[in-house]
Amino acid sequence: MYNTLLEQARHPGRWRSHLAHVEETARKGIRAVPLCNPGSVVNRFTMKNCQVFRSMPTWLPILQGSDAEKLRAYRDPATRKQLRAEVEAPLGPDSTFSKRWDLMIVEEPQRADNRALRGRSIAAIAQERGKDALDVFLDLAVEEELGTVFSLGEINMDTEAVAQILGSPYAVVGLSDGGAHVQFHSNVSNPTRLLGYWVREKKIMSLEQAVRRLTFDSASAFGIYDRGLLQPGMVADLVVFDPDTVRPVAEDVVHDFPNDGWRMRELAEGIHYTVVNGEVLMEKGTHTGAYPGRVLRNARYRAAHEFR
Repeated sequence: MYNTLLEQARHPGRWRSHLAHVEETARKGIRAVPLCNPGSVVNRFTMKNCQVFRSMPTWLPILQGSDAEKLRAYRDPATRKQLRAEVEAPLGPDSTFSKRWDLMIVEEPQRADNRALRGRSIAAIAQERGKDALDVFLDLAVEEELGTVFSLGEINMDTEAVAQILGSPYAVVGLSDGGAHVQFHSNVSNPTRLLGYWVREKKIMSLEQAVRRLTFDSASAFGIYDRGLLQPGMVADLVVFDPDTVRPVAEDVVHDFPNDGWRMRELAEGIHYTVVNGEVLMEKGTHTGAYPGRVLRNARYRAAHEFR
């Protein structure tokens, strides 16, 4: 299982060599399953919780410090000089920022006098002001006490590359984080994006092929052999959807974590019923009150543990 095959701005073209490796491995008779994401990955963050610059040695301890320590560091000219040098250094295999300031967007400015910056890239603002992009970025963050919400889309922004990855017969749609990074992005829209955008609009595969990718292929890849097919004896995990309207709804922010913590949420349109273990869990976007889900173990786990 290869997690995960993506097009990345900070590693242009690397997906091609990874996909070629998967194909060569398969030709040797070795099972290789790359997981892929049908949508772009856009991280939303503030400089209170930023991970974008974590691969850089001067940045990392600052990112891990308190808000007061962050503000002090970002205001200090000598420290900022070091931060700039690391951002401008050549990209390495573990780089976490592509230096693409045109992809860094001001999503939610906090001050009224900065509202005109909403939706604009740091690169465009820097060009307009005749300033360095890093200075514009950090000056805004400091001015707003680290509260500015930024977004950075560096993954799967090239739709032609994503189409080629999805077109691989070896690729399985899905990721494995299981709820990680919820303050930065959601990614639960993978199925609806595949069905709504790539199948209905782009027509890169048939509806039947896409459904198989999301059901039988996915279940088989993970060794879950009692799901993925609609036939007697299989577990009834079902989604009833309208192929003409199914699509993801734009991400929004909900504050339903402890201490008013927030997470990114993605809803869907065009899904009528979600059935788990034979019980209706969701009906037209509303929870029925049922909780039929259970921890799911694959065949290898059950073989190793259930017959001891």
